[in-house]
Amino acid sequence: MKIKVFNEKCTGCGLCENICSLSHLGFVDRNCSAIKVKLDDLGESIHHPFLCRQCKNMKCLDGEDIIGDKIAGERQKFIWEQMDRVEKCPFNGCFGYNGKVYHCNLCEGEPQCVKVCTHGALQISE
Repeated sequence: MKIKVFNEKCTGCGLCENICSLSHLGFVDRNCSAIKVKLDDLGESIHHPFLCRQCKNMKCLDGEDIIGDKIAGERQKFIWEQMDRVEKCPFNGCFGYNGKVYHCNLCEGEPQCVKVCTHGALQISE
């Protein structure tokens, strides 16, 4: 499962960022979200949500001694402690804040960001 992003449908409302931190941590803080919306209010007004693309070969884990079941375990984590993973992601799909990395774990199969995205900018894809 992956989350497909349709930039042209994004209104920049931020509900996806809010529900991400709320559902995982119990409080709203966009800095502690595994999805970030880059707003483009002064350009073409096409906003860009960024989140983990759930790559088969996760570049963010390159150079680490992680194989097999450990990779699956890392995919399931919402918070990582290894800040260098942020720079390793070629798609800007994980975010660092206060020494922690926030990574989309697909909410254990029920992505909350997709549920609150009323305009359809975020949709589940296989």
